[in-house]
Amino acid sequence: MKLKKLLIIIIGLFLLTGCENNNAINAEDFVDLMEQNEYQTTNVKSQFTDYPQIKNVFIAQNNDMTYQIEYYEFTNDDYAKRFFISNRDIFKKTKDKIKARTQNDYDNYQKYTQTTEKAYSLIVRLDNTAIYANVKPEYEEDLDKVISLLGY
Repeated sequence: MKLKKLLIIIIGLFLLTGCENNNAINAEDFVDLMEQNEYQTTNVKSQFTDYPQIKNVFIAQNNDMTYQIEYYEFTNDDYAKRFFISNRDIFKKTKDKIKARTQNDYDNYQKYTQTTEKAYSLIVRLDNTAIYANVKPEYEEDLDKVISLLGY
């Protein structure tokens, strides 16, 4: 009986903490992973000089430049959370017909995706980092593969 209770507690804790142990990647790792997968990366931190809470910003564009993925690194988790919430709320205000939405919220991880007829939108926060993309729906599968590759 004690073993059964212990097993239930362990399974419960596993489910509460999530099935994956994601770790945020730093800007250098983002650039390396994206370039290894044939994306062109650009440091655009200079566009955010008025925002001292942003440590790094990179964009990665696919080879034919049809979409881009943005990487943000903040000075702390709270700024990343605010960034996530702000962008999620902007996505939710779309006037386009929404086909699908997903949202996951954990202590150090948040993910929101939304599909409309015109766009696939994604914002993911892990610790003090965030990944943002707003692409045409035909690139949804490509984007999801990249997000998975990044560990987000």
